[in-house]
Amino acid sequence: MTDKSLKTYNWFLQVALALLIFFGCLRPYIIEAFRIPTPSMERTLLVGDHLLVLKVAKGQYIPWTDRARPLIHGFRGGEHGLLMPGTGSLRLGEVIVFRYPAQPDTDFVKRVVALSGDTVKVMGDTLFVNGSPSPWHGMFQDMLSASIIDDDWPACLPMLRGRVPDLAFDVIARTVVLDNEGDPAYIVPEGHIFMMGDNRDHSSDSRIWGPLDENLIKGKALVIYWSWLPGRGFPDLSRVTMLVR
Repeated sequence: MTDKSLKTYNWFLQVALALLIFFGCLRPYIIEAFRIPTPSMERTLLVGDHLLVLKVAKGQYIPWTDRARPLIHGFRGGEHGLLMPGTGSLRLGEVIVFRYPAQPDTDFVKRVVALSGDTVKVMGDTLFVNGSPSPWHGMFQDMLSASIIDDDWPACLPMLRGRVPDLAFDVIARTVVLDNEGDPAYIVPEGHIFMMGDNRDHSSDSRIWGPLDENLIKGKALVIYWSWLPGRGFPDLSRVTMLVR
């Protein structure tokens, strides 16, 4: 074998090894790629952004455990499968990828705006958590196409019943109370978190389909590694390597 052939062989071997490591170990258990398909997280994340998601931080789903659960195990999880121990805890403001509660084989990406036990309401385009405006109280507002769920929630839910797909009215109504101001407010149940998209007028989130079971979390969004919406010009290289915050 000539030196040139040997170099080519070594290059292919290195690429094959890298792919094996990524798809055989990193992708299933540590890091996974995710593409933004909708504008629900604008302006933080744009349609066509490609993310790297750190799965190990929240506890990776163990394949097939939603169908055949071991008789003896020490893993947490529910009907959707078991999860490995996570390396990090949930924090307010994190952008995470999770399995959509109404359709667990579909992935969503939203921001954590409230944790278990927190009281949530939205009034006049402002998110209140435990009676105070949240650090993520307004985010992106569409003044030309405002949404009722970002104006008066959860008070608006009876008007949406039977009109909005995947509206978990009964689930949300279980823990709606009157706060100190006499307004309807929602208490996040134990083992769940409250998710909202940053594009507040155009996001299907916990205001519609209810609180997110922590066991459905896939991982934390880390960085944008590519950004391009095919058919709309060149890739947006200015977004490449941007950290997701």
